[in-house]
Amino acid sequence: MAIYFWWLDYFTPAGRAFASLFLLAMFAGAIPGFWAAWIFGGLDFLLFLGLVFSLFVTAKRSKIQVESVSVNRVREGETATVTAYLAVRSTIDCVNLGANRLPPSLTGIESDNVKIKVGEPPRKLECFVKTTRRGSYMLGKVSANVPEIMGLLRWPYGYNGSVELLVYPRALKVQDFPFLTQGPSGMAFAPFLMPSLTRGMNFIGVRPYREGDSLRDLHHKAFARYGKPFTKEFEVERGAGVILLLDTATPNFKSRQYLEHAIRLAAAVGEWLLDREILGRFFIDSEEIALDGGSESRKNLLDALARIPPASLASARQPAPWAPAARPMDPVLRIGLYASDEPLVNKHIVVGTQPASTEDKLLVVSPEDCEGIERGTVVL
Repeated sequence: MAIYFWWLDYFTPAGRAFASLFLLAMFAGAIPGFWAAWIFGGLDFLLFLGLVFSLFVTAKRSKIQVESVSVNRVREGETATVTAYLAVRSTIDCVNLGANRLPPSLTGIESDNVKIKVGEPPRKLECFVKTTRRGSYMLGKVSANVPEIMGLLRWPYGYNGSVELLVYPRALKVQDFPFLTQGPSGMAFAPFLMPSLTRGMNFIGVRPYREGDSLRDLHHKAFARYGKPFTKEFEVERGAGVILLLDTATPNFKSRQYLEHAIRLAAAVGEWLLDREILGRFFIDSEEIALDGGSESRKNLLDALARIPPASLASARQPAPWAPAARPMDPVLRIGLYASDEPLVNKHIVVGTQPASTEDKLLVVSPEDCEGIERGTVVL
């Protein structure tokens, strides 16, 4: 593995092509009478001997430092941008930024080659990382790559540190959520979805109209100005809000393949509750994730979901009773991979293929629903 990383770090694409042709010429030379392969292999070998000196000269002459590396958060399948500032002590005619030694689920794309003159302020460069799976990844090899004069080898100047790339679950939108207020167990959730009955008297602003808002709360001036309905917003006089619980226990091998679907669904439901300002607390298993309010609540929720380890045989966790540090006073909605009789939970959403229950507190959702086949939305 170390040889493979050395090959990627110190060889440019053109250099890898020349080295591969040299090995091919050696194998082709084993064919009796194929003397042309040996001639090409010898010339290619002499070329690489000359490259050793040119790489040494380039490394001694180049003085470059990588500073202030950062990376933005993205969703599954999106491309993250790695930003760094390069400071030089001598003019660099050709340099680019790249993220190397990435996990298999990530693909690095180097920035364009630029020239940086001595005396310039630190130059901002951006490279890119394509993602395919949710997770938390440490980028420990962000480097400025300076090719030698023939463009076959290069010298990587690495960043002294690492930066975390958080890949959020795939974007999924909950279009409607009738299950939340369904049946006797839904009576605990219903007051949170009726702001006209639980609002205070202090007016704090307006927001876009949502289905279920009282018509008497329409803001007519905003409606006339923008051509779409807006609702008056008042201070809410109620408890902390709905408690969302994600149970990541995987009781069997079959349920492990559904963990990513459950995480995506938890992200969609959590954002649905945040949009209505009724998400009071959020738990992953028995650990509570702090919600600081405002835009930070959404960031904290998605950050925590991104850092959940992927399901594997080594990291499998068996079911255990939900044991929060303090007994919840508000209704609890649980998302998990198996049905559970939790006395503190009001409603359960199970991701899998279990038979649907006739009870009003249990809903079985198929993995296809969690993928949002229908216009990227899910109806629960």
